[in-house]
Amino acid sequence: MNFPIHEMDGGEVIVIDIPRRLTSEISGELKQLMKELIEQGKYKIVMNLEKTKYMDSSGLGAIVSKIAATRSKKGDIRLAAPQQTIIDLLELTHINQIVKVFSSVEEAVNSFKE
Repeated sequence: MNFPIHEMDGGEVIVIDIPRRLTSEISGELKQLMKELIEQGKYKIVMNLEKTKYMDSSGLGAIVSKIAATRSKKGDIRLAAPQQTIIDLLELTHINQIVKVFSSVEEAVNSFKE
């Protein structure tokens, strides 16, 4: 599975479209993609969760796995447009206290300008 990515804000921010299900079957690919982006100097990453309806612990792990690497380069990982089931999961696991969550991709991208 390839994750569609989009460059926004003149290439400063990378948006990764997350599929309907983010599980152990594909979370390794997401980690690898983020590793490659960081190696290319892309430290501002938005995860578009608009279509995501289910995420398991390995999916959550993939999302948080590169936070330290991005933040050490003055970047970050932001989450955008999660459905209610994903919001509930983020709250239950307290990941919403570690990663900023925005209601739209546009808001998440713009948050890097602040």
